[in-house]
Amino acid sequence: MNMNRFTRVSHWLAALGLSALAGLAFASDHANHGGHDHHDHHGHHNHHTPLGMASVIPEGSLHQFNAPWQTHRGETLRLSDLVGQPVIVTMMYASCTTACPVLVEDVRRIHQGLSAEQRDSVTLLLVSFDTENDTVEVLNEYAHNFRATEAPWHFATGSAADVRTLAALLGIRYRKNPSGGYDHSNVIALLNADGEVIHRREGLNQPITEAVNSLR
Repeated sequence: MNMNRFTRVSHWLAALGLSALAGLAFASDHANHGGHDHHDHHGHHNHHTPLGMASVIPEGSLHQFNAPWQTHRGETLRLSDLVGQPVIVTMMYASCTTACPVLVEDVRRIHQGLSAEQRDSVTLLLVSFDTENDTVEVLNEYAHNFRATEAPWHFATGSAADVRTLAALLGIRYRKNPSGGYDHSNVIALLNADGEVIHRREGLNQPITEAVNSLR
């Protein structure tokens, strides 16, 4: 990706992210002012995680999206827990036998392309689209199959609403298909230590040089 294109993508992501984060703010505000009637009419909706403390988090940082994720080790992880750490993040689902295994290996290739010191500081976060079937146990087995059970690997699941919000923040499109799987874009994003998107690549089995250099 050349610099002009990367700049355009960055601006687009910033606008998309701010829009999504603004939507979260509205959802939070609406919930706070809806009172009892709100819960009567909308209690069945999926929970949206509200904004974090924007005053101490950089504008456009994904650390503002403080949703709780359950990892394949049964731990609770929030993006704000990763302050100070670069993150390689993508979205997948465990029953996918085509694109998702390649995405996992692409994340591994980028990680292995870093220096030993960089590898120790980077977190790998892979969030599932399939909130119905990808339980902690399923993701744990999936991690075993990829020999990726230990840190820095984190295969994670969350609420359907939070998965949808994270996908919007990362510019990832997806939808459930009639066969029960998911059609989705194949995106890997790199976040800096402040939670800002510094690189985004779309496609499978792409060269890793730009991604690796963006973390140096």
